[in-house]
Amino acid sequence: MQQFVEQHKDVLKATMPGVKGHEVKLQQLDDWWGKVSLIGKINSLRLGSDILTSMDVTKQRFNLLQHTLIDNLLQEQTRKVLLYDKACCQMAMDVLTRNLFERTADIGFLATDQQICQFMAQADAHETEHAALLRHLQHYVANYSVYDDVVLLAADGRILLRLNQQHSATHSNDPLLQLSLAQGSSYTETCRYSDLQPDKALSLIYSQPVYDAQQQVLGVLCLCFNIADELHTIFSKLLIANQHSMMALVTADGSVAFSSDQTKLPVLSKAEPVQRLKLHRHEQKNYLISVASSRGYQQYYGPGWQVQMWTPLDTLTQTSTLPATNNTLAETGLFPALSAIKHESMQVNDELSLIVLNGEIAAARKHAIEFIPVLNAIRGIGQDIYQVFSSSIDELAATIMHSQLLELTTLAELAADIMDRNLYERANDCRWWAQNASFRQALAQPDITDAQRQALAQQLAYINGLYTVYQTIYLYDARLQLVASSTGDAGGVMEAGSAAEACLKLSQPQQYAVSDFVPSQLYQQQPTYIYNAALFHPSHSEQVIGGIGLVFDSTPQFSAMLSDILPKDEHGGIKAGYSACFTDASGRVISAVNAKWQAGTVLPLPAAFYQQALQQALTRQCELGGQRYLVAIAPTKGYREYKTSDGYQNQLFACLLLQYQITADC
Repeated sequence: MQQFVEQHKDVLKATMPGVKGHEVKLQQLDDWWGKVSLIGKINSLRLGSDILTSMDVTKQRFNLLQHTLIDNLLQEQTRKVLLYDKACCQMAMDVLTRNLFERTADIGFLATDQQICQFMAQADAHETEHAALLRHLQHYVANYSVYDDVVLLAADGRILLRLNQQHSATHSNDPLLQLSLAQGSSYTETCRYSDLQPDKALSLIYSQPVYDAQQQVLGVLCLCFNIADELHTIFSKLLIANQHSMMALVTADGSVAFSSDQTKLPVLSKAEPVQRLKLHRHEQKNYLISVASSRGYQQYYGPGWQVQMWTPLDTLTQTSTLPATNNTLAETGLFPALSAIKHESMQVNDELSLIVLNGEIAAARKHAIEFIPVLNAIRGIGQDIYQVFSSSIDELAATIMHSQLLELTTLAELAADIMDRNLYERANDCRWWAQNASFRQALAQPDITDAQRQALAQQLAYINGLYTVYQTIYLYDARLQLVASSTGDAGGVMEAGSAAEACLKLSQPQQYAVSDFVPSQLYQQQPTYIYNAALFHPSHSEQVIGGIGLVFDSTPQFSAMLSDILPKDEHGGIKAGYSACFTDASGRVISAVNAKWQAGTVLPLPAAFYQQALQQALTRQCELGGQRYLVAIAPTKGYREYKTSDGYQNQLFACLLLQYQITADC
């Protein structure tokens, strides 16, 4: 940052009238001091040189301090924007990476779907079979609304079936077919133009071969991810606070895959990948370009993309409206550099006052009355300089505070959004897997053999291997008896807090049941969520024959969500003073990145904070355990249909905390 600001100081300063104004004022006062001092030297020969020399030394100290102040003003005004922009880029990249990881698991599971395999194994499927599989896939996309098409390809490129009936092509020449076949039992990720979606300039497609029971290739399954819709949602949220900026997803070769402003940065235009902060001129306008790459999630890093944020240089001094705080510079430990500048300027001014006082005494003794006006002028200049310093520092403190508040609020909203997005996937997973034909056929039988239980356990273990966010995945029958699990366990009755009883009362495949966040024997007596969906009889669609339960591995997953969004130092650790947690509406902690607040404890914030946060994310000052914090609280609002239209209610909050007054006992 410092190197960047130093390199582009003149350009940056030209866009910051406030900083330039303070510099001009100080320079004018400095010039006037020089003239007054020169007059004193010429007209006060009877007065010794010590006074004037001391004044010159003091003037030099003011000059050095002046440069320090201007550099700090410039640094922090720039930092205010760039820290936020960098955070936005990283947030967008992290959210997208998490989303795409789920897609890699989806394709792995769906490529083994019994109905798909049976359909593709037929030389010539009947119309009824075609319609049945189409309904099956429609149900899938109804759950996973992130997809805009599902395509089944024969090994020769024939389109056997596709969900989007608007496309009439019967054959594909896309190289992804051969790439997928060569890849074997793993997914291929393709991001470019594809003849599978001829109406799009760029498609993101996940593909994987489909095999029969003898491991003979039947063809390739393709899941088409609606990346434009997803990125529009992500970018729109992040650009609310800075509507002058634009965001873009840039591929490894420098092509714009998606842009928030198609007019200025159209898809497939070139925006070369950048490794660090960059000043760039585009269409007669200077932009600051911030960038972030994938940090990975569950060992998945994506296709080598980066997110860029372009902020016009001339908007650097514009601010967003956030709740005001009552903090002053002296009250906080957030601004040590500013406190040091203010303290030193006060010291220098005090020293100048003493020098002037000594000069007045010396002038009186030597009857050098002609020097008195010079001393008075220099005293006034010193006071004016100190006032400029004070006002500048106050403005800078407000800038930094604004930046901190904006950062905390944004991070809290991101944490809430990431939680909703993650749990959205859990609700989808349980409902989709409940449609598995082999699961339903097995539980429809009056008795399940040991061999069948073992086969079911193997299927569950395969799924669990793809979806590593679960501790356990299991099946239970209509008597609440455990049938099979991904860990090999079988037998026993489902515990009361698992939401299994509620699951068996469900009447529609689109419904699901979730446990409260309470300790479970299925999770080593630790609190977690268990997602359940009902299994319906293959022939009697209204008869519930059991359920599937997904034990969410909440401890590491929630902790990772919180850790990922917190600001990092140069070593990759969480910056000092920052912490975060998820809570329910009563303040009970779901997860926390701070040893002080563990799951099950209460974050002692005023109840009014949570009520107010339901309307809009808020930032407040408060005292917790004798320490002072800035606290940002954001409510979970749901994602797509999850908690917005599916009937599930579970109000949670994300809290970001910044300790700003650190004491010895903390």
